[in-house]
Amino acid sequence: MDKGQILIVDDEESIISSLEGILEDEGYRTLKATSGETALDLVRSESPDVVLVDVWMPGIDGIKTLQAVKNMHPETEVVVMSGHGTIETAVAATKMGAFDFIEKPLSMESVLRVIGLAVRNRRLKDSGAASGKKPRRAKRKPRVVNHRESAWNVPGQEAVSSVGSANSFSFERPQRTIDKSVVLYGRGLHSGLKTGLILEPLPPGSGIRFGSLTTNETVGARAEFVDNTNHATNLRDGEIVARTIEHLMSVLHAYGVSNLLVKLSEEVPNMDGSSLEFCRLIEDAGLVDQPDELPSIVIEDVLEYGDPGSPDGYIRVEPGEGFSVSYDLDLPRPIGKQSFEYRHDSVESFQREVAPARTFSFSWELEALEEMGLGEGGRWGNVILVDKERVVNTELRFEDEFVRHKILDIFGDIYLLGRPVEGKIIASRSGHRHNVGLVRLIGKALL
Repeated sequence: MDKGQILIVDDEESIISSLEGILEDEGYRTLKATSGETALDLVRSESPDVVLVDVWMPGIDGIKTLQAVKNMHPETEVVVMSGHGTIETAVAATKMGAFDFIEKPLSMESVLRVIGLAVRNRRLKDSGAASGKKPRRAKRKPRVVNHRESAWNVPGQEAVSSVGSANSFSFERPQRTIDKSVVLYGRGLHSGLKTGLILEPLPPGSGIRFGSLTTNETVGARAEFVDNTNHATNLRDGEIVARTIEHLMSVLHAYGVSNLLVKLSEEVPNMDGSSLEFCRLIEDAGLVDQPDELPSIVIEDVLEYGDPGSPDGYIRVEPGEGFSVSYDLDLPRPIGKQSFEYRHDSVESFQREVAPARTFSFSWELEALEEMGLGEGGRWGNVILVDKERVVNTELRFEDEFVRHKILDIFGDIYLLGRPVEGKIIASRSGHRHNVGLVRLIGKALL
């Protein structure tokens, strides 16, 4: 079976030789070039499936080679390599159409994984072109199944995992990833550093994973890897850190993305303090349903974290149709008491009712955060700032924007389960600590 033809472009003969050996041992055919000029001649004459190119080369460098290849043959996938990569380089390459960005020194596992995905994507493009159809993407409109509207917009009728003892009926949905790699650039809320992220598709069964731009190691988006919940949900596995993940996770939850690699510089950018930019990013990437199913978790017993009525916060999950979150907020004036219930029945409802709600802070809290080394990225336009009398820096998008944002956080944190939940969450005065605590209780109940 022909696994595909790979053009290796690097001005170092030793790198070419090593990659040639690795790829040919795995059944790939290879071409090689030591300059961008030679590479473009080979692209014209041989039309390789994938071009693996180094950024730093004399003459026509890797970025210019990438641009030229995409102009000649847009269907050809290009993987960019660099020994001195930065988030800016990775973002620039991905915006120009690169399939992926790999840091040197290269690992065999990383190279083979990325090349395999790139060839598969190229074949999907070719098959779509031959049939006159685009690769199948996930439908985003709700569908009625057995006279009941599925909260997850996909059909299925099999019993799934239950938290409790009784039998249950629910829906399964396909696993889902994105159609193409996309990038976003911004500033971290707590680090204050310029940061960015790259989203890349992953095969079925991979889950949501966060990784560094400079290594091949990743950390799974699961409760067992939550390092702390100090004003955000943060992951750590060894040296790999992913901070402030909840807004992005809320969008992955809403769109049903179950397999995804998120490359970043430690912290997810805050953007405008809401999840809207992440919605736009997923829309730009497109969605692809995958062949394996993703079973739901059906709640059949009440599970709770904290004490009802406690000023320290409380959250519980109980049986319910579909998925909904109800929150009671009680904060000092001018916010005061707010209540809101969100029932997730479509991506559109998430975009309309929850995604626009922004992070907020009292002015005196922001000062305390700065003393703790947090909140350094809080800017006039990316956080709602409240003093003792009023909102001081923006117009609210909803009268109850504050409580809606708390629901957004729950929506993201609950997806640390990696699967959709059928049940109702009720919370008051809770935060990330309570959300993650509830996730761990649900996970324990499934054992």
